[in-house]
Amino acid sequence: MSSCIEFEEASEIPRIDFKTAQSDLVFDALGNESKHTQLVFDIVDGDGNFGLMPEDTLYPFVGHYSHNFYFDVMVKSHNRFVLWQGLVINFFDIPYSVPQGQNKLLDARVTIDLFFPKALLSYDTLYYRFYVYDRAFNRSNIDSTYVVVF
Repeated sequence: MSSCIEFEEASEIPRIDFKTAQSDLVFDALGNESKHTQLVFDIVDGDGNFGLMPEDTLYPFVGHYSHNFYFDVMVKSHNRFVLWQGLVINFFDIPYSVPQGQNKLLDARVTIDLFFPKALLSYDTLYYRFYVYDRAFNRSNIDSTYVVVF
């Protein structure tokens, strides 16, 4: 007797899907007020080659490819949304996760906390747009949050 296990098919190019963004005002240990957003999204990568390892610091993981999560802050100014120019660091490193079993499909939920000092980010209405790279440097779709009001 034998049987086949059907594996889910997915593209080798990662696909992200925004889920939620919870925002609030928080205070750090020194009493400074910051705008905090917890961004949650799903990622599906068909060949499971997503994430960075601690040793990924040499070629080809240099320049723009030295990080795998990038975002922009779009702020409401004069009744339209524009790219916030005050953003100094617009990236994070999502660690490598090894898919278990024969099916290398990676289907994961990612949570990233974004903090900005209120004195630096004076806008109260904004949204985030973001994308990721896998280990083969395939860029995902660009997704965005809904509008956040502080």
